[in-house]
Amino acid sequence: MGYPQDIKPLTGLRFIAAMWLLVYFFWGRLGVPPEATPGVVQHGYMGVDLFFILSGFVLAHVYGPQVEAGRFHYGAFVWARLARVYPLHLLTLAAMIAIWGAGTLIGATFEPKAFNPEHLIHHLLMIQAWGFVDADGWNFPSWSISAEWFAYLMFPVLFGAVALLKRAPVVALLLSAALTVGLSILVARHGMELHNMTWQGGALRIVPSFLAGCALWQIGRRMRPMAPALAWAGIAASVAWIVVTAEASLPSMAVWPGLVGLVFFMAASATGTTGAMCATPLWVWLGEISFAVYMVHLPVDIAFFQVVERVIGVPTGPLAFVLVGAAMALTVAVAAASHAWFEKPVRDLMRKHAPAWFRAEPAPVVAARSGAPAR
Repeated sequence: MGYPQDIKPLTGLRFIAAMWLLVYFFWGRLGVPPEATPGVVQHGYMGVDLFFILSGFVLAHVYGPQVEAGRFHYGAFVWARLARVYPLHLLTLAAMIAIWGAGTLIGATFEPKAFNPEHLIHHLLMIQAWGFVDADGWNFPSWSISAEWFAYLMFPVLFGAVALLKRAPVVALLLSAALTVGLSILVARHGMELHNMTWQGGALRIVPSFLAGCALWQIGRRMRPMAPALAWAGIAASVAWIVVTAEASLPSMAVWPGLVGLVFFMAASATGTTGAMCATPLWVWLGEISFAVYMVHLPVDIAFFQVVERVIGVPTGPLAFVLVGAAMALTVAVAAASHAWFEKPVRDLMRKHAPAWFRAEPAPVVAARSGAPAR
């Protein structure tokens, strides 16, 4: 489709995924019985799978041409991805350690498995979703960052597998769908659901979605620009698929195709001259802070409601809705501040000062005798 270098609708879509997750996470604070909870909310955990598809698509778009031209530098890629996720991961992990320490001092109780000091090393190495721990813990949303880290390290293999079918990318997409179904059936035999796996095997969960994202990019790049009306119709159909399958309480693998379609048609909306969805400066900014929204929500949730419950007790009824809305707004505000004052500056600093092996073009080496740079 001749995608632009910056596919702005996909950046905006990231915020939608983050807010879907935020509603899912905070819903439990409302006291609404499960039978009264909308199916779309119950399936909010699949916002993570939407992130995974987006990740595969965007990384294929950014780095795929480098791979094809023989200019891909694995070290530079890994360092860039580390700079993208690690600073905020460390900050939110530190926040959770501080909350745990302060809470322990004042007599608060914590779930031992969720705050197991022995698991801190796994979080520091970002391998807590690789099957090495026995529970979600600390800043537990970071399990998905662990899964992303696995996909980053495996990018040459995952993208390469799709590239083998670059002349038949639809086949690659169908194979990723088949892999989703197959893995769903396999883990169901062990009493689990693929799209609910976190610490049990988030690294496995990301694979079919990441592959699907890569395949979508291969499909779209070879198509003509899509008419805005068709792109919007595809977006509407994808959203309808997600809503209908979720409200029908179908398995999550039935919802998954709607996520795939949503990414494809949102990207397609950027190929026309008009009609791109979620591409305004505000939407793009919201998309840029979406990672922070996802990562800071748990520390904000715990700190906010610890104060609320100590002052007025557990909120119920309309007050619970008001306070949950306030907590979500506070989450976005804290995320914006974290992005502007920490995440982005540290990321830029890391990329500017990458170690030699992680640079695409190693720094010149000073010659031993003349002092002139070696060429």
